Amino acid sequence: MARTSRRYVFHAANVSLLTAALALPAGMTVSMPESRDPAGSAVAAPAQTTDPPSPPPSPPSDPTDEDTGPSSPPPTTESNDSGVPDDSTDSPPSPTSTSDETPEDSPASDSAGTDEQTPEDPSDLETESDEVTTSLSEEKEKVPEELAPAVDTLLDIVSALDAPETLPQDREGIIESAENLTTALEVISDPSTPPELRKQLTALVKQVTSTLKTISSPRVPPEERSMLILVVKRTTSVLDIICDPKTPQELRGTLIATVDDTHYALERSPDGTQPDSTDGSQGPDESKGPDQDQSTAMLLGASSEIVHDRRTPPREREKLADITQQVSSLLRKVTDPKTSQEERSEAKKELDERTTHMKEQQEESASAQDRPEESLGKAAALCTSAIFEAAPESSIMRGLKKLVPAQWKDEGVKDFYKAKEKSKDQLDVLAQLRNNEDSRAPFDVVPLVTALAEIVPRDRLFGELSGSALYCQQTASYLDEEFGVTVGTWLT
Repeated sequence: MARTSRRYVFHAANVSLLTAALALPAGMTVSMPESRDPAGSAVAAPAQTTDPPSPPPSPPSDPTDEDTGPSSPPPTTESNDSGVPDDSTDSPPSPTSTSDETPEDSPASDSAGTDEQTPEDPSDLETESDEVTTSLSEEKEKVPEELAPAVDTLLDIVSALDAPETLPQDREGIIESAENLTTALEVISDPSTPPELRKQLTALVKQVTSTLKTISSPRVPPEERSMLILVVKRTTSVLDIICDPKTPQELRGTLIATVDDTHYALERSPDGTQPDSTDGSQGPDESKGPDQDQSTAMLLGASSEIVHDRRTPPREREKLADITQQVSSLLRKVTDPKTSQEERSEAKKELDERTTHMKEQQEESASAQDRPEESLGKAAALCTSAIFEAAPESSIMRGLKKLVPAQWKDEGVKDFYKAKEKSKDQLDVLAQLRNNEDSRAPFDVVPLVTALAEIVPRDRLFGELSGSALYCQQTASYLDEEFGVTVGTWLT
């Protein structure tokens, strides 16, 4: 009883602190003590908007002829060798398999990606917040005792979203991240899960939760926090592939390593600084811009989203997952306080080269997807929503300064949230104003899209928007063919 009471007090205190951090206006700070996990990492909340899936079914007996290799590259912390269940039993299916079958047709991978979900009003997220809180509370009673503190932290982070000042996109990103983690928690608590996979998933849940708490700190600028939450949401989207029994063992190991590496780097460089000596002292790396680590993490998140998208062909998924893991491993090395200056300099050079390769593979893998030809209005809405999610709010406000309604100019926009198709040549844009009022207004497609193309040019399209970049290019084609309008460099 004493233990339960103590957790309740900590939960209430943490909710108040996290609420202040998530709702904190730019320029203000509050102090918040950092908790640390047993390994010494600082512990903090964004891919699906449905209830967490139940453990996936057993793989079919006839694997495909896709040969992804018999073994997987080990993740940073754990081995990837997991046991294989006996499919003939009536017990719940194990969440792993050595089959070379791709996860294409599995229930966990059936969503077509977040870019085709219907945009929600901010008020709709309140229901999802309640649902994920319920799911986490239920899983807390099932998971091993060592994960209870992490689940408590997740509950604190989700509870802090109730503040009206919380940005809709931050709220959505944290909720989706928590839902993704719930998928992992369900597999961890499944008695049929092989011990090695349970150990790997447990480490990932702890690491991601620690990252979420760290980036919720008031020392992280609100605009930067939103970007980091997006990275968390995108990278955790692959947890359902990791937990899918049809996923090839090599791909599973690659994805586990990528998630672990990316979150290790995010937690150690949330404010643009990194260790500059082996003694662990922190300081800016003068060889790079203050946000280069975050920019690389953003690219890693885009890769994860493309890998997670079931429309990505298996071979393209494997190639992108492989180069993405190489980049994440180098980013981890660059941000590791134990890395010497000389080693960091060499890793930085290789990181730049590998990142360039990864960006090329992102476009190749996304472009290989089989997507339907959407109407101009829907394609423009999906493209616009993706840019609202990925681009800094300050850049969007500057780019749309001449287009926003007078009320938005007077009050100021805090969060351009979503866009919905209103008609063929007009979109309904949802935004949160600086007075925390939710507002919407019609925008003409042509001036809106051409302005957005200046905010996210062609060379950054796939690295920031992942597969949604295809809708931007589709929109540009429509405007070129039907209106004779050139949309930035999107079709170059």
